[in-house]
Amino acid sequence: MARCAMPDGTYAYTNVSCNRLGGRHAALPADVQNRIRSERRREALATGASLPAAEGLLASLPSESRRPRGQGCATSPRQLAADLRASMAQGDVNRIAESFDWAGMSHGQAMQMMARIQRLGGVSMVGAEFFGSTHAGDQYASAGGTLQVTLQDRGGPRVADFDVRRNAGCYFLQHTWAV
Repeated sequence: MARCAMPDGTYAYTNVSCNRLGGRHAALPADVQNRIRSERRREALATGASLPAAEGLLASLPSESRRPRGQGCATSPRQLAADLRASMAQGDVNRIAESFDWAGMSHGQAMQMMARIQRLGGVSMVGAEFFGSTHAGDQYASAGGTLQVTLQDRGGPRVADFDVRRNAGCYFLQHTWAV
């Protein structure tokens, strides 16, 4: 489910890309996310199922899951999320930077982006959901969308949205994000 901020100031909820509706993906409010987590825990307790620490795209991946150096690019939103989480866990700013699309940036923009990326090196990524347009039922066939990540630091959980762009079969985070 995606929450879309519409141009008129209202919100719409949908299972398709917000771009299709003329809106922009917006994070679910923290209280809604907390209720969802609480319900998942309650359901897991009631059914005896285990609840993974990670959510969404990351739920079934080991925390260290990342492509080895030199083995191409992220070819799905799931791999992009896994790469980002593992790089953040390692605190490796250069590996985090590999997930971003640097094309067309000026030197000043690149320096600002690196300052933002350095802040990600001290944060844990505990969940990720990808919202994008799909083709023929394949959730990873999107030309782009939004990667909404749940971050955990000393201040508690928070959500950040990253625009995603697909280029030549590779998925990259766009520099339009703000944390």
